[in-house]
Amino acid sequence: MEPPASVMLLLASVELALLVISVALLVLSRREHSGREALLEAILRATRELTRYEYFSSVIDGILSSRRSISGIVTGRRPVTTVGREAVARIVEALRKASSRGVSIRYIVYPSPDRLTVAYAYKRAGALIRFHPYAGLADSRYTIIDGESVIIGIAGKEKEHPTRMGYVIRSRSLAQILERHFEDLWSEAEDFDSYLARLVREYSRGGAGPAEIARHLEVPVEEVEKHIGEEARH
Repeated sequence: MEPPASVMLLLASVELALLVISVALLVLSRREHSGREALLEAILRATRELTRYEYFSSVIDGILSSRRSISGIVTGRRPVTTVGREAVARIVEALRKASSRGVSIRYIVYPSPDRLTVAYAYKRAGALIRFHPYAGLADSRYTIIDGESVIIGIAGKEKEHPTRMGYVIRSRSLAQILERHFEDLWSEAEDFDSYLARLVREYSRGGAGPAEIARHLEVPVEEVEKHIGEEARH
């Protein structure tokens, strides 16, 4: 004998309820897993920001404590985050203070238009800037302070965060090794004004005017006009 229709309906309702509960638990489990992943990623991002902050703080402390010389290879990429822009602003201010104390400051940057902005800011702060096409400079960064200590930056994978972490190594031997490497590149490198003039010529030949070139390179239009004027005189 078949069970009454009411019983069949009750069993169907129970099965449906169990199915709904199972689906709900599955969704909640996935959401919990996703939440854990989001929390882990947030922690990792915070850790990366902290290590980058420590690197920039080490650079700034080294510049502020310098007595004789600062020599370094830097990426010079335009900062695209608030933390990056604040770090560059603090470095520029530290360089200005070091320059006012008579500290010799030299930086080598990889030649790329998007690196001109930071290079120009460092130059305005009192640093001598040169550009070298050595491929290793694209992601290399180290700073030698007074020939006694070295601050080395480790490259990151994210374009918006080119430096992942850094180390301060107080070693005259390492400083001397890197100084020889730096001097070799420095002797072959192109100075800031020559590189800027070359870029201005290239953009001018493409039909760009001074204001457009200045916007693209993110340098004052007066700098662009100066080099256009020099080109016209020659």
